[in-house]
Amino acid sequence: MATARSRMLLYWVTQVVAWSGYMLLLGLPSLLEGGYTARFGWITVAMALIGIVGSHALRTSFNDLRWLDLPLGALVLRMVLGALAIGILAGLLQAAIHDAVFPEADDMIGGGGRRLAEVLLSWVVQLFVWSVAYVAYHYIVRSRLEMMRALRLEAANREGQLANLRSQLNPHFMFNALNSIRALIGEDPERAKRSITLLSSLLRNAMSTVKRRTVPLGEEVDTVRTYLLLEAMRFEERLQVTFAVDPTLERSPVPPMMLQTLVENAVRHGIARNKQGGEVLVAAVPAEGGMLLSVRNTGRYVEGSLREQGIGLRNTRERLFHLYAGRASMNIRNEGGMVVCELYLPHAPEMSERDLQEQPPQP
Repeated sequence: MATARSRMLLYWVTQVVAWSGYMLLLGLPSLLEGGYTARFGWITVAMALIGIVGSHALRTSFNDLRWLDLPLGALVLRMVLGALAIGILAGLLQAAIHDAVFPEADDMIGGGGRRLAEVLLSWVVQLFVWSVAYVAYHYIVRSRLEMMRALRLEAANREGQLANLRSQLNPHFMFNALNSIRALIGEDPERAKRSITLLSSLLRNAMSTVKRRTVPLGEEVDTVRTYLLLEAMRFEERLQVTFAVDPTLERSPVPPMMLQTLVENAVRHGIARNKQGGEVLVAAVPAEGGMLLSVRNTGRYVEGSLREQGIGLRNTRERLFHLYAGRASMNIRNEGGMVVCELYLPHAPEMSERDLQEQPPQP
């Protein structure tokens, strides 16, 4: 309601200022020549009022008859006819006022007709121009509203897709962790028990991130450490782990379970497939406009095999696209006998401020 009142107030203020200023501008030559009398002043006021009433009548036609909803051709035709009808009435009214205020001058109505035709044409043109400005304004407003509506729908769609991706990651993670524990049950029940304890810690951390778009990097690294401890129970000396995380990045926001997914992939497709095992190196360093996360593992990446590596990396790419609107990047390459997976994450403070405030209490 307040917004509607504000729009109407703006409309009337614009009407009064525009028409008054325009009529004063028309009388400026007489004013500069010293011939601007009180009668000229009353005529100026009368013409401004005629303009306000005439244009408001056009506005009423636009709104009540829903001209703005018509196709362009039909809209233009009505704009011309409306300006013609109201312009003729406005011109006749101005002529009548002129003949009443200046009886000593030649009559416009009943005179030679040329001056009256000029006045009528002038009002028709002025009101048509007003109609064009009114339509242009509303088309601009409509386009902005449509753009905002489209952006809201796109945001809602992205949120839905992200929620779907997160819902896929947790079962994927659980499946991998349970497979690791199953392998230990027959070999070493005690280690299997300790693995279950580690798994419960992992699940607690994973569940706490379900509704969070980002978590501090330090929290994500702790989850990765716990996961690698769990895997070390199974692989023993076959799994060597190194962390190189810049301490200044520990509070920086990252998508939850993203680094964890890359480490899982490194263990499953690198270490587990190598009889001698291998090494996993997790690093995080500052980069221009953001940070660079990398996971290196012993093994070899075969170009084109990404599809065979399950939903983890595919979802990682999709989440990066939706969360960072194409500003983040991910690439995988072979380097020095190791597979290197690198993520570039740009700073996104607008995406993380609330999540950092909603960190769960540490157990």
